[in-house]
Amino acid sequence: MPSAYSSGYPFIPFAMKDYLVNLSFIYRLRWLFLLPFTLVGNTFYLLAAAPDYKNESLIIQKKEEVIRLYERKRYAQANEQIELFLPLLKNRIERSKFELYQAYCSFHEKKYLVSAHQFHLFIKQYPSFPQVEEALFMCGYSLACENVDIRLDQTNTYDAMRSLERYLALYPKGAYLDKASDALQNLQERLMQKSFQAAALYVRLGYYNAAIVPLKNFDQAYPDASLKEKVLRLLLKCYEKLAASAFNEGRKKEVIARYQLEEYLNSKGRSNVVKKLDRDRRDKKIKQ
Repeated sequence: MPSAYSSGYPFIPFAMKDYLVNLSFIYRLRWLFLLPFTLVGNTFYLLAAAPDYKNESLIIQKKEEVIRLYERKRYAQANEQIELFLPLLKNRIERSKFELYQAYCSFHEKKYLVSAHQFHLFIKQYPSFPQVEEALFMCGYSLACENVDIRLDQTNTYDAMRSLERYLALYPKGAYLDKASDALQNLQERLMQKSFQAAALYVRLGYYNAAIVPLKNFDQAYPDASLKEKVLRLLLKCYEKLAASAFNEGRKKEVIARYQLEEYLNSKGRSNVVKKLDRDRRDKKIKQ
């Protein structure tokens, strides 16, 4: 009986034969296995390449809803809707339009610092757009609307003034000229009040030497201020206190000369204040 090795064919175990038969069968039917994956891949490609009409329709609905909410003055809800679909807007003009809506929503919600920041970003992102004039004015106006206690730091006030002054310089005949001028005047009034309160505090604390300098600076910086009479009264009070503390007439003259207070006692237009102070003194003596 001939040996398996003497037949001239290599010896292949039965398990290996079954494996090769199965492999050959799978190789012949490989397209049947790959076909579903090919179809699914092509389908995903077509879906990705085709425009998402459903998404576009949703964005259009959101736009209309935002405008409707804004017109109804429901600014908080409009702002929420803008935040949802704004990242989906790819058109630069459309995006700028709703970024402006967003800034106005914040403004009407009285989030003035937020709206000022949003208007500022609009100017940086779209410097050539025609709405830049409006955004520049609203940036300063938003800061001007922020109610800052005059006893606190006035950084926002100075920022608002710089923004409004820039607007007036760039657009001397702009659409918001009157509003910008009025806002700037109100800001100057705020700073004037702060300056007066600081000087008045020195007087209340009895620091008359320290009070005279800011009071005189106030009088020079705001010659037509509504607080003119109050400033003069405080100045004369400082003079009286300092003169009263002097030991003799020579010392009184020295005090007057040092602070040049004679111009406040003798200059035209201040005599009414002096008369009122004299009348007040007489009334106090009579009551005593």
